[in-house]
Amino acid sequence: MKSRLYLILLLFVASVGVLIWLYNGKALTPRRHARSTWHEIVVDLEACGRRKHLKARQYDRFAEIAAVEGRPDAERIFRAIAFSEHLQEQHLSAAIRRLGGEYQPPREIALYGGDTDENLIRCLAFERSRYARRSDAEIRRAMSRDNRYAARLLIWASAADLREILLLERRLEVGPEQLAVCPVCGNLYTVVRLDRYCPHCLTPDEAFIRFE
Repeated sequence: MKSRLYLILLLFVASVGVLIWLYNGKALTPRRHARSTWHEIVVDLEACGRRKHLKARQYDRFAEIAAVEGRPDAERIFRAIAFSEHLQEQHLSAAIRRLGGEYQPPREIALYGGDTDENLIRCLAFERSRYARRSDAEIRRAMSRDNRYAARLLIWASAADLREILLLERRLEVGPEQLAVCPVCGNLYTVVRLDRYCPHCLTPDEAFIRFE
């Protein structure tokens, strides 16, 4: 009788041990995978944030030069683009913190000078060349990890880069225009071609920041 009780107790202890082993195996493995996944995405967000910081600082510098030269039309487009870039950097920084990282912008930055006409041409050439080289690997990586939050911010950043190219092209071809920036996602517009709602984040046009 006692041997039967010992056998039952032994089987019970063995069953509990197997359940604990299975639970730990299932619980720990996804956590290790999740940390690895988010680390990769955080690195991508940090790289994008630093690019946005550098561009924002450079466009702010070009706006200062345009103001000194008495070129309010050029100053307007530089300030609108800089505002958009600063806003996107803030969103990327917040996303990095939410995913467990810590964002640090570049400390030492070398900014270009030059006159305003040169700067407009330089900006357009830079934006075109960089957009042509981009692979969108960061966006695809976030989508493949099913992190739509990070993917959305990276897509907004990419769309803003393309908008900047279009606005700079129009500035050189058409001339001065009033501009607006969506205060949520940083989407850029000319006021005469303003959407009633931002197609990226659905912000109504009355909330847009005008650069007139």
